[in-house]
Amino acid sequence: MMAAGLLGALAAILSTATADLESTARATAEGNGKAVVTIRLVLKLKTGGQEHEQKMEVPGVVIDPSGLTVASASSIDPSGVFRRMVDAQRQRMSIESEVKEPVILLEDGTELEAAVVLKDTDLDLAFIRPRDAGLKLAAVSLKPRSGTVPLLTRIYVLGRLSKLANRALSVATGEVRAYVRGPAPYYVADGETSSFVGSLAYTADGAALGLFVKRFATTLDSSGGRGSDSVMTVLRPVDKVIELAEQARKISVNPPESGVGVLK
Repeated sequence: MMAAGLLGALAAILSTATADLESTARATAEGNGKAVVTIRLVLKLKTGGQEHEQKMEVPGVVIDPSGLTVASASSIDPSGVFRRMVDAQRQRMSIESEVKEPVILLEDGTELEAAVVLKDTDLDLAFIRPRDAGLKLAAVSLKPRSGTVPLLTRIYVLGRLSKLANRALSVATGEVRAYVRGPAPYYVADGETSSFVGSLAYTADGAALGLFVKRFATTLDSSGGRGSDSVMTVLRPVDKVIELAEQARKISVNPPESGVGVLK
């Protein structure tokens, strides 16, 4: 009877914790949903004497009312990853890339002419800012965290679906599975939340824990380093995002050529 009572109490606690997380997630979606945006761009790649252009849409999060937006660097420009693979295989191949016509697409369909101001390929973080300096946008306020969170800490993530799904706001819940220490530490989360590359993850108190990005192998093994051993999705702690964001704020951007930064 005592064991059954303890199990019942534990189940009630877990149920309450889940309800609290879901409630906070819905509140964050309501309050910060407009800060979850889509970055549209044209990527021009030149390799082996051939040029290729591709239109892309990737997720991002506005972290400052000025419109400063953070995203996954490899999602915007994967050329850095290609260069690493070529170098690791000791191939002689030149890879050049150019991000053209970047636009921050807001929830209401407003298009803001923008520029990529900072990229860190090692951390897979990129920062984009509108060319119009007079904007005041909905933004997520990032705050430093003290220490790390325990394993199995419940988290939730806010992102946007693709153009096919009308870029609808999407929410998923999960948990922290690992914390990897080192010069550039990161969390590893469960599969569903890890699919939200370029999106912020939050803990049950509503505070941002980090941004989901990609981590790539710096060397290839004898089998070629392909598959799950060459790339994984990780959660980059929010403190590192804040640190690089401070650098990005100091980088100036040219005003829009048309004089109007809002395209639509």
